Amino acid sequence: MKTPERRKRKSFLLDDDNDQKKSSEAIYTTQDSKTLANKYRAVQINSTKIEDEIRSHSELKKQYEIILNKSGNNASVSLSDLYYEFKPHVMNKVYEFVSATEYIRNNVKFNLDKNGRLRNISNKEELFQNWTEFKKKDLKTIDFITSLKKDNKSQYDQILKEGDQQFSTSNNLMELDYQRDLLYMILFDKHITAPNLSNIAPEEYIYTSQLFPRVKVPITTRYDVIEDNDNFTTIRKVADSILNEKLLKEIEEQYNTLHKPLIKYSFTEYKLTFRTR
Repeated sequence: MKTPERRKRKSFLLDDDNDQKKSSEAIYTTQDSKTLANKYRAVQINSTKIEDEIRSHSELKKQYEIILNKSGNNASVSLSDLYYEFKPHVMNKVYEFVSATEYIRNNVKFNLDKNGRLRNISNKEELFQNWTEFKKKDLKTIDFITSLKKDNKSQYDQILKEGDQQFSTSNNLMELDYQRDLLYMILFDKHITAPNLSNIAPEEYIYTSQLFPRVKVPITTRYDVIEDNDNFTTIRKVADSILNEKLLKEIEEQYNTLHKPLIKYSFTEYKLTFRTR
């Protein structure tokens, strides 16, 4: 077998202002300029800090196998390794179940739209079958699930129901779930299909905040090529929120309900910025 030729090495770094960081590095190897085979490793650190005190902290390390077929306008993603650690440690037991479903969820094939983004999933039947087999064989080996089934049967049934809905072949929101995932947001974007990386048009979209889940925040994005040579092509995607008095009032109302009882301070300002490199 011929050894694949090493292609460009590309690095990606996400750093937003909400104490969430994801750094990752990918090495592309291929024998066909239209097909890229990719091993992609990512480290994601999430921390919640109030008054210099860390209330929660998690670290996730993942490795994916990714194939991008540019001529066929499709791609596949397969999660091959996953490590996690949470503080408080009780969340480790919960994530044992979540991590198992992550292997199912991230074994996906899909077509791309004209902007290089995930359009529709082509192996929904396979995903549902994998979930069904997992329920039959592996679910009973997870301590969190067996304890939940014993102590809170209604919650156990609800988790299985939600899993059935998530992996159902008739789930019309399945693609949206992937489109909001950091991996798919970063890797599958306009840089894949743009004829000129130096002239990618800016755009606006709606962001659903995790801090204020009922608020829809308009976001404007732009793409900048900050380095381009024989070894690297580095693109920076910058997204900033578009705020007005009505939106800030909605955010303040949710802040007073959800966060002020714990933080104590009155609402001052809201800033949302994403930077992807």
